[in-house]
Amino acid sequence: MKRIIMASILSFVLLFAFGPIVTQAGAETMKIKLVSMVEKREAVKITELEGVFIGVLDRKGLGMFENGDIYTMSCRGTFDTKKGFQGYSSLTFEDGSTIVLAWKGPTSWVAGDKFDEYSGTFEYAKGTGRFEGIKGSGTFTGKEPKWDKDYKAKGFTYYEFTGTYTLPSQ
Repeated sequence: MKRIIMASILSFVLLFAFGPIVTQAGAETMKIKLVSMVEKREAVKITELEGVFIGVLDRKGLGMFENGDIYTMSCRGTFDTKKGFQGYSSLTFEDGSTIVLAWKGPTSWVAGDKFDEYSGTFEYAKGTGRFEGIKGSGTFTGKEPKWDKDYKAKGFTYYEFTGTYTLPSQ
């Protein structure tokens, strides 16, 4: 009888001690779709390097998660036509929860007749509300239309993000 009681106590202690670790280990997949446009873009030419510009940009957008959650997006980044781009995007949900993505790229770039397409990587930098403590990373693709001068001038771009993440157990 003592062995059964001791085994039960040990099982309870192990479950209590390691249960939260097991809960956190299960990564979830997040798929995000977004359309954004450039709100502000400033660039300067590097005088000694042909075709090289550096600059900053602000983007705004509206997106949807695979589960139907809609969010607004505010993005700030830097670009260097020789070295690529990087920045942060803040996703804000109706319930006030947020996710901040830190992104960089491009990992690929294809200039097409109708669209320029590129890809990059991101990390979950911060979360609040139901995303408090989010950790993980993923990849994204962007498609910029070339066939409509008005949309091109405003910098409209369609994005798809796919990443894996974990949240601390509640």
